[in-house]
Parts: sequence; C-alpha cells; structure tokens
Amino acid sequence: MRRACQGEHGAWEAIVDRHLPVVNAIALSYHLSGPDKEDAVQTVWLTLNQHLPRLHSPESLRAWLRRVTRDACERQRRQSARLRPVDPHSLDASDEASDPETEYLRKEEIEELHRAVQRLTDPGERRAALRYLAECAQTTPSVPGSPEERADPRTAANQRRRMLRRLRRLLEEPTWDI
Repeated sequence: MRRACQGEHGAWEAIVDRHLPVVNAIALSYHLSGPDKEDAVQTVWLTLNQHLPRLHSPESLRAWLRRVTRDACERQRRQSARLRPVDPHSLDASDEASDPETEYLRKEEIEELHRAVQRLTDPGERRAALRYLAECAQTTPSVPGSPEERADPRTAANQRRRMLRRLRRLLEEPTWDI
C-alpha cells in the first residue's frame, strides 16, 4: 500500500489484481446491468485511489473495499432506477404540447382568434363563431337536437363557411391596438 501511495504502478496493479475478484463478486450480487456494474467497480477503484494515503492498515483493506463496493452498487442501483430508458416510439404527440413555448404560442393564437370574433358585427354570427370555436377545442360537445342541428345542414355549412371567411379577413387585417 505504501508503494502504491508513492506512485509505483506495479504496486497499484498488485492491489487491483488481488482484490478485483471480491469487488466483482459483490457487484455481480447486486444484479446490475453490465454498464452499471462497470461504473460501480470503476467508482470503487477511484475511491480507493483517493483514500489510499489515509488507509493505515493493509489488513483492513479487504473489509474497506467490500463496504465501498456495496455502497457504490447501492448508489448505482438508485441512480439507474431514476434514469429509466424510454422507447422513443412510445412517446405520443401530446408530450409536445407540454412544451412551454408551444403552449404560449397556442394561447396567443386563441386570444387573437377571440379578438377577431369580438370584431364580428352580427351578434348571432359572433355567438355561432364562439360556439364553433368551443366545438373545435372540444370543450363543450354539441347538444343533440339543438336548433343548429335541426337546421338544414347545407345552410349551417354555408353560414359557417361565410363566418370563417369573415374571421379570416379580420385576422388578416392589421390591428392598431396601442
């Protein structure tokens, strides 16, 4: 141990060769994945390298390595439990909506659309536009048998098309809100 502390490479290799089977056996008993086991074992040798000058008794080295190996394996197990790999194909598009920038832009678009609806001159058309926006956002399902559903579907579709055309024009007009 003294020669390893003085930087003698052969002494360090002798320590590793003598104690590597014990360290590997303990790491294997934790059933870690290959890379996790290697990380834990590497951590043990790094810790030994850092603490070797403070270790006074060569007889206690084996017990010290066992304790450090168990601690390193436990830490590696906890870390691996927190970092679970995710299959990219299992991710759905709804995760993209949680992006703060996307949410902000979506909110801005909705606010702009509602400002355009408020600029519609016909109150009935304004109500129809708000109802249509709510249906598009699926916030309120349409009620079966409502007056809009009882009307001729072609008339409702034509009115909706005209309303959307007016909204599109209003959205394209420059606004001078100061």
